[in-house]
Amino acid sequence: MSEQVIRHRGGGRDENGQLVPATNTPVSAIGVAPGGGSRSSLQAREGESIACTVYFQLGTDIVNSDELTVRGERYSIIVNDWQMAGQGGLEVLCTRGQG
Repeated sequence: MSEQVIRHRGGGRDENGQLVPATNTPVSAIGVAPGGGSRSSLQAREGESIACTVYFQLGTDIVNSDELTVRGERYSIIVNDWQMAGQGGLEVLCTRGQG
């Protein structure tokens, strides 16, 4: 069973000052796990806390500059990919600035 999340990409201005439209694309996640814990917090950037971790199939088009909406909340993300014995996936840490 998978869960739909929304990937937010782009927006802002290009090198000529022209507006670049943002895209909002539904993406299927393998699963969503609660964040927190000592392992996840060590991977987060200073001043941010992990709200949840979303898992995707390897090769899913998600990068660190994207944002995700998960269960109605929008987050900045940190993308980690892993591969072992021919299998792998993406672990996406959803973060919110605190303090």
